[in-house]
Amino acid sequence: MLNLQTKIKLYNMKFNEKIKALRKAADMNQQELADKINIHVTHLSKMENGHLIPSIDILQRLMKAFGVSADQLLNDSKNSIVDIQNRELNEQLMLINQLDDDEKNALIKIINSMLTKKRMKDLLDGKTNY
Repeated sequence: MLNLQTKIKLYNMKFNEKIKALRKAADMNQQELADKINIHVTHLSKMENGHLIPSIDILQRLMKAFGVSADQLLNDSKNSIVDIQNRELNEQLMLINQLDDDEKNALIKIINSMLTKKRMKDLLDGKTNY
């Protein structure tokens, strides 16, 4: 079963350690992340090893790739706990956002129907967690 969400604590970590921890929590290798943020893998490797500080543009791409704020990446607050979603699910959600309103509404109806069916089955099976 896929773990759809992982919590990762980012405090007491240097910037380069945060990037590496987020990448691993998102189940990506360096090449996959480099491709996602449109940089060369050696550039990413140097960032993860602390030999290179990214530009603001690359920082923004990292924020988007991981769904985190600049504050979470740059500051060392004890509130820096990030939820990392399953990468495939995250990519699918981004694609759903590109659908027009009618397509989104149709998809929501399908999802709601499937969830209602699951809830009904669970209720009939005595699994009342709702």
